[in-house]
Amino acid sequence: MVREDQLEKDKGGHKAAMEKPPQQQTEPTEEGEEEDHTSRLPDDILVGILSLCGYDDAMRTASVSRRWERLVAQLPDLTLCLSILAYTTAIGTPCERRLRSLACTLRRRCRDGAHPVRTLQLVYRKDVPMECRHVDDFIALAHAQKLVLHAQWDTDVVPADGDADSDDDEAAGNADDTDENAGAWSLELPPATTELKVVPYSYEVRPPHIHGAGVGTLRSLALVGFTVLRQDFLLTSMPSLEDLHIGDCTLPDSIEVTSAAMPRLKHLRITEVSVMTEEITRAGISVLADELRTLRMSCHMCSSTKPTSAPERCLNMYMRFSASFTSYSCFRLRAPRLSVFEWRCCYADEVRVDSVGRLSDVAVEIAAGRKPMTYRQECRYVTVQQRDKLMTDILHALMPGLQPRSWENVKGKCMQREHDDRWLRFEITSACSVAQ
Repeated sequence: MVREDQLEKDKGGHKAAMEKPPQQQTEPTEEGEEEDHTSRLPDDILVGILSLCGYDDAMRTASVSRRWERLVAQLPDLTLCLSILAYTTAIGTPCERRLRSLACTLRRRCRDGAHPVRTLQLVYRKDVPMECRHVDDFIALAHAQKLVLHAQWDTDVVPADGDADSDDDEAAGNADDTDENAGAWSLELPPATTELKVVPYSYEVRPPHIHGAGVGTLRSLALVGFTVLRQDFLLTSMPSLEDLHIGDCTLPDSIEVTSAAMPRLKHLRITEVSVMTEEITRAGISVLADELRTLRMSCHMCSSTKPTSAPERCLNMYMRFSASFTSYSCFRLRAPRLSVFEWRCCYADEVRVDSVGRLSDVAVEIAAGRKPMTYRQECRYVTVQQRDKLMTDILHALMPGLQPRSWENVKGKCMQREHDDRWLRFEITSACSVAQ
């Protein structure tokens, strides 16, 4: 009897376990529809979800309810695509009515100042005056802490003489004389802006003249894009600037980064900055910054070399604004408080170091090999002797900042790559001193 009772209990328990638990039914709303679970989420989570969408898509959700309209007005980061250029055609047509609607929406949001704009990102065309006017209005209305400008231009780059088969050197020599560009333009920064990034997509778009109340409070500046960089851009007085990044630009002449214009500059990055013409343009870089702590330079794309055993290939593109191989005429450094120095795949005819601080991190990488060449250009090389001389010149110049000051220890750390002996590499870090 006991065994039968136990079997009945086990059978009943097994049957109950096999039964599915009743599903929780959502309470119907007054209109007879099931309640939307999204509406139960708190505002901060919904704002985070909306921030992952484009601004136009987020704006469409404002028609759902008054709550969603209020949530859209709380988005901290805004990206406005006024129009965009594809490789051969434009995507979207500039529309005055649409831009006016965006301006009205932004004006209503910024009226009370309860939810300030943290980042304003604008994608527009410099060849459309109507878009340029609205961009100025958007910047003034948003008072964003961070401003990112993607400036485009629809004119194709063509050789100066219109003959694609002309000699490369002759065309390159005339490139800077024509100096076709979109014209000078200015950028007025509101006082709330502390970070600025300008991304030109064409060499016709030159760096802007920065002015306004925000110049005195600007702490971070980045100019990264295809543009021609001249000294006048670096002469603007920016007393609070601490971080500067220059990338993907081309130099028609020498430039200087000095404490006279940027007295508080602490971090400088120079990446993929080429010279306009090889063997014709004498362009150097001078860094004279008393408060500079870190300097990082790299030029892998503009100064790449190939093994001598690799097949010879000519560059098919017409390189009017950039030399096929970049070598600076001179590099000069005066940074008495510098502690981090990086020099990767960069070349210079002369290296001068007036002063550096006590260096905790140093990395220098240089490669020998065949230089890139264009049509009607003979093969040219960075020889092993040239590579070794440049490495020696750089390390000798940095010796006052290396501890202990022993050339034998420094020289012993110059190593070749394991699988590519074209590369010569020197590196020390704060965890690995020269004495080791």
